[in-house]
Amino acid sequence: MKRGFVKTENFKRLSEAQKLVEKRGAREASLVLVQGRYGIGKSELTERWAADSGWVFVRAKSTWTKRAMLDELAERMGLAKTGRNTEVQSRIIGKLAVEMVPMIIDEADFLVGTTASLLELIRDITDLTGTMCFLVGMEHFPMKVARFGHIASRVAKVVELQPISLADVKATVAAKAEVEISDEVLPEMLAQAEGRMRLLLNAIANLEAWADANGWTKVTLEHIKGLPLCPEFNGKPLGRKGVKP
Repeated sequence: MKRGFVKTENFKRLSEAQKLVEKRGAREASLVLVQGRYGIGKSELTERWAADSGWVFVRAKSTWTKRAMLDELAERMGLAKTGRNTEVQSRIIGKLAVEMVPMIIDEADFLVGTTASLLELIRDITDLTGTMCFLVGMEHFPMKVARFGHIASRVAKVVELQPISLADVKATVAAKAEVEISDEVLPEMLAQAEGRMRLLLNAIANLEAWADANGWTKVTLEHIKGLPLCPEFNGKPLGRKGVKP
């Protein structure tokens, strides 16, 4: 599969949110909550967007403490991690205040626990720098944040990422597939992927492997008739019957 960044409809939604927040009135309203079900491509989309834009991208962990989060942010920004929490935070604030580089924190559900301590740390950074911060989580992530009014009041926009569309499938196949795939196959790929980018990429990888094994120069609907293109583990064997191994 070819490497490359596909500007899907969800990418357009994020770009529109960025433009909106850049024009915000209150400086401290710099948080953007990004929500979406698992598998629709949130992580790949936001990580690649950050890389192409030169933004700071980190993935929250279930084991994160305040110090762990500060250390990871500092490391991504090329800053020293020595000293107390306040010293590391000051370096982060100083760099962001000058460069105004937005941050993206993936798996942001891990930031919300019985207290808002990790979110408060992010709030302090964004309040003092005015930089945007995209917090990327699951479908119910905004409701978790809403429990903490002092954090929720700083949310400028909530972006709900949608399942991929047929247009997204076509763009992804064109950008990533190393074998020609007929347009008539695309609706079946969308249906079996159930709107999830993760499964679509698995389908492309499977089609490439099958084409190579069977000598197909172009994948047609006849080739894939009755075949599971992107089987998902559900406790049953993930067989791919009817295709030459």
